[in-house]
Amino acid sequence: MSGLIFDLSFNRIRDLNPQSFARYSSVKYLYLFENMIHNVEPETFSSLTNLEAIDLSNNALISIPLELFRLPSLRNLYVSHNTLSKLDEDLPALEKPIKAPLQVLGLADCRLQRLPDLGVLPDLWQLNISSNPMKELTLGQFSPMCNLKTVELNNTQIPICPCQVLTAELVLRRTKIMFPPLYCIPLTSSEQNLCNAEAKRDIEPDQVADYHQCMEIRNSRQLDTEAKSAWMKISAAVAGCIILFATILFCLHRRNARRLKAKRKPKKVPLKSINRVILVPGPAGDGPESEVPPATTTGTTITAKCDKLLSDCD
Repeated sequence: MSGLIFDLSFNRIRDLNPQSFARYSSVKYLYLFENMIHNVEPETFSSLTNLEAIDLSNNALISIPLELFRLPSLRNLYVSHNTLSKLDEDLPALEKPIKAPLQVLGLADCRLQRLPDLGVLPDLWQLNISSNPMKELTLGQFSPMCNLKTVELNNTQIPICPCQVLTAELVLRRTKIMFPPLYCIPLTSSEQNLCNAEAKRDIEPDQVADYHQCMEIRNSRQLDTEAKSAWMKISAAVAGCIILFATILFCLHRRNARRLKAKRKPKKVPLKSINRVILVPGPAGDGPESEVPPATTTGTTITAKCDKLLSDCD
C-alpha cells in the first residue's frame, strides 16, 4: 500500500465491515476486484471521504453499497460482473441527488433488466452497461445523464423499438456508442413512426424534469467557472496597474532624491580661482608682512620666505 492506493484484489475476501478501512481515510484508489465479497456491512466505506475510485468488479455482490453514492470525492465506480439482483430493491432508499460526482460508471454483466435510477448525474460522461438483458431500456432513463459522452451497449438485449429510438437520440446528443455499435433490426418508415410515438408516450414528466435539472446544474457550474475566470482576469489587471503605479512612484522618488542630494553637495572650487600670494616680512623681521602682487614667471621660480595659497571665498 502506498499513501493513496490500496490494492486488495485477488485475496478471496468474503466480508467487509466498518473496521476494514477505518484506518485508511486518506486512500484515493481502492481495488477490490477478483475477490469473493458477498456481505458488506453498513458504513463500511463511510470513512473514505477522499476516495476517488473504487473497483468492486468480479465479486459476489447482490447490490451496490448505497453509502458509496454519498462519498463527496468518488468519481469512478466499477461494479461489473456482479449479480446485482437486489439493487432495484435498495435504490428507493437512496438519497437523491447523490453527493458523489460520478464521472465513470461500470455496470457490465450485472444481470440488469433496466438502467438503475441514481437520480441526476450531471458529471457522468462514460457508462458501461454491456452484456445485460435490458428488458426495459428507454430514452427517458438517460434523461438524468445530460453530459453522457460514451456508452457501451454491446451484447445488450434491447427490444426493437427502444433500440431504434435510443440509437437515434444518442446520435443527436453526440453520445458515442462504443464498438461494437448497437445493432437494431431495420424498420419501415411506418414502423419507425409508431416506435417514435410509443417512445414519446413512455417519457414521464419526472424524467423530463430530471434532464432540465441536470442541464441547469451544468449551466450553473459553467457560469460559476466563467465568473471566477472573469474575476481572476480583473484581479490580475488591477494588480498589474497597482504594480505599474508603484514602479512609477518609486522611479520619481529616486529622481527627486538624486536632485536634492546634488543641490546639498558643496561645489568644488575650480583651479582658475586660486591666487598665489607672496608674503614678505618687514624690514626688522617682526613688522607686519607686506603683500607682493602675484608675479608671472616664464620658467623662473620665485623664492619667498612664506608661500600660501588663499582660496577665493567669494
